[in-house]
Amino acid sequence: MLAMMRFWILCTVMGGCAISSERAEERWDESVDANNSCETADDCVVVYPGCPLGCFTAVSADAEQQATAEAQSIVDAYERGGRSCEYDCLGSLPPTCDAGVCNAAPDDKF
Repeated sequence: MLAMMRFWILCTVMGGCAISSERAEERWDESVDANNSCETADDCVVVYPGCPLGCFTAVSADAEQQATAEAQSIVDAYERGGRSCEYDCLGSLPPTCDAGVCNAAPDDKF
């Protein structure tokens, strides 16, 4: 554990390390899970994180800026390794609040 912590500190100090798409997705999922609680659909917004994190994700409205910044940080770390990807995404329906969690679904009319 200490070795992993030292690695991440070194990566941060040296300007960051590239991450795999799997690690990028894990980091994004952790961030979304921590920031997608709601009471009503009005508490939710849709953000567009970009590849490799998905076309869109619903988060709490008060976490929109944080989620957008976190997505950009993760995508930057992913691309730092010379990787890139692109999605052909559908639009999203308005977000919903289901059982206290923000959700978004694709709008196949786009």
